[in-house]
Amino acid sequence: MKTSTLSVIDVLKFANHDYMNQLQLLKMNLDLGRVQEAKSIIEKFSEQSKTFSNINKLKLPKTVEWLQTMQWRYQEFETTLNSNVTFPVDLEKDELIVEYLEKTVIHVCDSLDPYTEQLLDISIESNEKIFTLLFSLKGKWEAPLFNQEENNNFKVQTYEQTANEWKYALSVEQE
Repeated sequence: MKTSTLSVIDVLKFANHDYMNQLQLLKMNLDLGRVQEAKSIIEKFSEQSKTFSNINKLKLPKTVEWLQTMQWRYQEFETTLNSNVTFPVDLEKDELIVEYLEKTVIHVCDSLDPYTEQLLDISIESNEKIFTLLFSLKGKWEAPLFNQEENNNFKVQTYEQTANEWKYALSVEQE
């Protein structure tokens, strides 16, 4: 699979499309008198915006861009993003983090079962001691086990890797 990049026009197109979908969902729930559901949707969108704002504190422009556009570039995945960033990460790690994330997603992309929901949860924690990104993918694919050569710039601990679930933590000790 080829790595895809998005132009500014593509990003605006996707953002506007998502915004219109969100408004339609709100309108539909309000038209049906489902006020509580509409409030829940507003809360969900608000939390998503807060998360996007919070990951900007990483000060990793390529990583932040990858995380914020991943859902548009890899529409096969239903992605959830959570973050608690209180401290930036060394900019020198930016390209390496993106490269690792991209390789892991591409590794399974071509062999995903199109009839199975692919759920990707990415949780980020960054403080003055450590940056940790938890990658948790559930679905169905037929890719062989992912083997990445050792990297002195960050540590990857794989918790589980099967044809239905893949969990790992990518961490960088802060200096």
